[in-house]
Amino acid sequence: MQVVGVGFIIGVVQDSVETALNSSGDVMFAATAEYAKWKKEGKSLPTFLGGTTKTDI
Repeated sequence: MQVVGVGFIIGVVQDSVETALNSSGDVMFAATAEYAKWKKEGKSLPTFLGGTTKTDI
């Protein structure tokens, strides 16, 4: 029974890590597309990306 309990906990943790990794990848993809669009339109990027627009983070 302990093996089943440990397996369940490992499964929950694994699922959580996979979800977090997938979500962070989606955020990076969306941000990259947005910044590429800004550069194409001639908008300035935020200073933390090498642009001139100051932002509060």
